[in-house]
Amino acid sequence: MTTLAHRLQVLPPVLRFGLVGGAGFLVDGGLLQLLVWAGWGPITARLVSFPAAVLATWWLNREITFRGQDHGSLLGSLARYVAVSLVGTSINFGIYTSCVLASSAMATQPLVPFAIASIVAMAFNYLGSKHFAFRA
Repeated sequence: MTTLAHRLQVLPPVLRFGLVGGAGFLVDGGLLQLLVWAGWGPITARLVSFPAAVLATWWLNREITFRGQDHGSLLGSLARYVAVSLVGTSINFGIYTSCVLASSAMATQPLVPFAIASIVAMAFNYLGSKHFAFRA
């Protein structure tokens, strides 16, 4: 029996990266929204939801998007991925924070600025992951 990861290998890497990003969006956005509903501020909640999404997407990208390309240690792979993610997140978080601070409507609907920021940062994250985090 083949696993989902094996079935997805027929897709181009950029599409697999997009699917993993969608899963990361669900982890990050779902936790973000739950924390906001629990009374957390939208920026503080993002400081918690982001690390959860990084761990989830690192594992999924290693297993699905860049399977077999990273021959290093798990810790080395995670460290490189975190470095790429921190730069990508700086881009993401700057856009997200600007939107939230600029618009009270966006502050009450944090998934809208979150989606905008995520789309902008995705290109950087893909290239950084492909050429640095999961290098052959």
